[in-house]
Amino acid sequence: MNLAGRAALVTGAGRGIGAAIAERLAAGGARVAVNDLDAEAAKATVERIQAGGGDGVALAGDIADTSFARELVATAADQLGGLAVLVNNAGTIHRLPLREQTEQHWDRVMDVNLKAPFVLSQAAVDHLAASGHGAIVNICSVAVIGFFRQIAYDASKGGLLTMTRSLAVELGREGIRANAIAPGFIDTDTGHAADLGRIGEKTVATLPLSRTGQPDEVAGAAVWLTSDEARYVTGQVLFVDGGWVRN
Repeated sequence: MNLAGRAALVTGAGRGIGAAIAERLAAGGARVAVNDLDAEAAKATVERIQAGGGDGVALAGDIADTSFARELVATAADQLGGLAVLVNNAGTIHRLPLREQTEQHWDRVMDVNLKAPFVLSQAAVDHLAASGHGAIVNICSVAVIGFFRQIAYDASKGGLLTMTRSLAVELGREGIRANAIAPGFIDTDTGHAADLGRIGEKTVATLPLSRTGQPDEVAGAAVWLTSDEARYVTGQVLFVDGGWVRN
C-alpha cells in the first residue's frame, strides 16, 4: 500500500490494534503521529516504526480532555507537515450490569469512545480536506450489535458507527472519506481481560474461521481504507470478526 507523503494520526496506538495500524501505515510510507494515554507505550511504538525505517512521533495524552484533543491535531499537523489520515482507535470499556453502572462509568466511556472522535474529526477536517487524500477510520466493535453487561461501551460504539456515516455524507464533497471497522475478538490485552477472555474462547469456537483475530489483520483493513485502493469507499462498516456478523 503506497502511502508515501501522507501524514496520519492514530489514537490509542501504544499497543494492540492501534499500534499495529500505526506500524502498517508507517510501513506504507506514511508519517505517523502515535497517541496514547501511556507515554512509554507510545514511545515504544514509535521506536518500532523507526527501527523499520519509518517516520513517527509520539504525542501522549488523554483525548478525553477536549483541549488536549484539539491541541493533539494541531501538533500532529505541525510536526508532520499536514494531516491526511485520522484513525480514531482509542477506546475504554467498563463491563458491569446495568444496575451497577454509574454516571462516571458512562461519562468516561462516552468521552473516550465517542466524544473524542467527534472533537478530533472536527479539529482535523480542514487538514484532511487540504491533503487531497482525506480519510477517517473509526474503530468500532462487533459490540454494535449489543452485548451483555457493557451498555455504555455498546452505546458508544453504536454512536461512533452512526457518526461515521454522518461524516461520510457531510464531508464527501470535500474529498474526505469516512469508514468504520468493527473488530470481533482480537488477540489484545482487552480481549483477554477477565470474563471477556472466557466469552471469547466460547465464541470463536463457533465462528466460520474458528479462531481469534490478530491486531495486524485489523490493521490491514484499516490501512486499505485509508489508501487510494479504497478511494470509492465511504460510509461503510467493515466487520473484521472471523465471520461472526454476516450481513
